[in-house]
Amino acid sequence: MGSNAKKRVHFGFFVLFACCAICFSTVTLSFNTVGIFYVPASAELGIDAGRFGTYISVQYLAMSLAMIFGGKVLYRFNARVVLSVCVAMVSLGLLSMSTFTALWQFYCAGAIIGAANSILLYLMVPTMIDRWFKERVGFFVGVALCFTGIGAIIFNPIGGFFIDSFGWRAGYLAFGLISACIGFPCAAFLIRNAPADKGLVRYGEKASARLGKSGDTVLEGATFSQALRTPVLYMVALYAGVADIGLTLNYYLPAYATTLGYSVLVVSSIASAVLVGQLLGKLLLGFINDISVKAGVFAAVTSGILGIGIMTFLGGTGLIALYVGAFLFGVFFASTTVTTSLMTRGIFGSRDYGRIFSVVATVASLSSAFSSAIWGALIEATGGYYAMLYGGLGVMFIVYIIGFAALAMGKRSPWVNGSCAAEQTVKAEGSEVSAVDDVSL
Repeated sequence: MGSNAKKRVHFGFFVLFACCAICFSTVTLSFNTVGIFYVPASAELGIDAGRFGTYISVQYLAMSLAMIFGGKVLYRFNARVVLSVCVAMVSLGLLSMSTFTALWQFYCAGAIIGAANSILLYLMVPTMIDRWFKERVGFFVGVALCFTGIGAIIFNPIGGFFIDSFGWRAGYLAFGLISACIGFPCAAFLIRNAPADKGLVRYGEKASARLGKSGDTVLEGATFSQALRTPVLYMVALYAGVADIGLTLNYYLPAYATTLGYSVLVVSSIASAVLVGQLLGKLLLGFINDISVKAGVFAAVTSGILGIGIMTFLGGTGLIALYVGAFLFGVFFASTTVTTSLMTRGIFGSRDYGRIFSVVATVASLSSAFSSAIWGALIEATGGYYAMLYGGLGVMFIVYIIGFAALAMGKRSPWVNGSCAAEQTVKAEGSEVSAVDDVSL
C-alpha cells in the first residue's frame, strides 16, 4: 500500500492539465481566433471590418477594469468555483454571438468575456501553479501558457472551415460548445483550491511540512497592502506596461513585410513565425526563470531587440532574416506573460501573489489596449513603418533599464529570502501547509 501511494501522480499535475486545457480551449477561442470572424460577420451586419473589430477594444478595457478585482476574487473564493464561472461566462458569450444582429450586442458579450478572461488569461496559470508547485514553477507556467498558441494553430483553421462551410454564426456556436465541453469539466472536476484539499503539500515541498487542523494552506510573502506601499511594485508594473507597448508591434509586422515586396503567402507566414517563437519562448523562458529571473529578463528583452533589429535592417535581404527576426520577436512576446508573473512572484512571494500580480497585469492590459493605436498613428503620420520599428527598438532598451532596475530594487525586498513573516491563508478542505519560497533574482 505504501509503495503504491508513493507512485501516485501528485494532484498538482491534474491542476496543471486543467490549466493547459482551459488555455487551449476557452482562452484561445475567445482571444486568439477572433480575427477570422471580422470580415464575414461585419459584411452581414452591414459595417466595415474595422468598426466590427472595436468590440475587442471593449473586451480589453473590460478585462483591464475587472483585473482590479480579479486577484481579490481568486484569493477570497474557491478557485474551482471562480474558474468554472469564468469558463461559463466565456462559453455563453461565444454561444450568444451566434445570434447577434447588432454591434452593441457584441460590445456587451465582449465586456463579459473580457471580465472572465481577466482571471483566465492573466491570473489563473501563475496563481494555481504557484499554489500547487514548489519546484519548476517557471517551467510549468510556460507549459500551460504555451497552449494558447497551440490552440490558435489548431482552432483557426477549424473555425475557418466552419465559417466557409456553414457561416460565421456556426463558427461562434462551435467555439462556444468546444469551450464549454473542454474548459468547464476541467475547471469543475480537476481544479482544487490548494494542496491541502487533497491532504498534500506542494509538489517538490518537503513531506514534513506542517499540517494543521484548520485545513488552510499558509504561504509566505508580502501582503497586498505592504506591496502597494512598496515602490518596486510600480516599477514591475511599469516594466509590464512598457513591454506590452513593444509587443503590439506584432499587429503591424505583416503590413511592414508587404512594403518589402514579399507575397501575400510570405506576409501571412510571418504571423506563424511569431507564433512559433511565442510557443517555444514560453517553455524556454519558464525554464530560464526557474534558474534566475534576471537571466529570464535578459533573454526575453535581448530576443526582442534582435528580432526587431533583424527585421528592420536585414528584412529586405531575404526570407531567412525575416523569419528569424519574427521568431525572436515571438520569444519576447512570450515574456509578457511568463517573465512578468515570475518576476512578481520572485519579489513579493506567494502570500498575496494573485492580488499583487493583478495590479501588474492591469497596467499591462491597459497598455495593450491603447498602444496599438499609438503605433498606427505613428505609421500614418510618417507614411511608413521605419519610425515605428525604430520606436520599437527604443522601447526595448527602455524595458531593459526598467526591468533590471526593478530586479535591483526587488533584491532588497524583505520577502525574497523569506525574512518577512507575513503569511497567507488559502482556504482548503484538508490540511494546513506551511510554505516558504526560494527564488533566485
